[in-house]
Amino acid sequence: MTNGKLQAGGLIQNDHLAMIGIMDIPSHPGVGGKLFSALSDQGVNVELIVHLIDLEKEDHIVLCVDRDDLSEALTVVERIREEVGGKAVISDPEVASISLFGLDFREQRGIASRMCKALGDCNINIRAISTSLSTITCVIEARRLDDAVSALREAFTLP
Repeated sequence: MTNGKLQAGGLIQNDHLAMIGIMDIPSHPGVGGKLFSALSDQGVNVELIVHLIDLEKEDHIVLCVDRDDLSEALTVVERIREEVGGKAVISDPEVASISLFGLDFREQRGIASRMCKALGDCNINIRAISTSLSTITCVIEARRLDDAVSALREAFTLP
């Protein structure tokens, strides 16, 4: 921590994404494999994945792809939705991702809370969050990316 700020290794951003969600999928093995294989077979790169199960034991898969691949990805996702019995496909053609990374996130408490608070204080809605051992990524409206970068630069010590 420097000057009351948590240290992060840097920011990564992508302002050319689209978000797709398959909602209310009956939970069973193999859905992710079927979905991501079908997208890969069509040459669509998936840049972010969030998967969860709700109280009704229905799965929800949210993913981000390059905005230019949205139409093709939606065709694939809708076909898979029909095969696996999902109830709806949602999409947003203009989202961005902003990620904080650092090698010692496991050693520092409060990275996620500080990031979410900084974005929330700027009235930036987080549409999805994905984490790894060294990175936390938030999906937000593309038009708010510059505001998010400013907020995180204020909240964290960055190179």
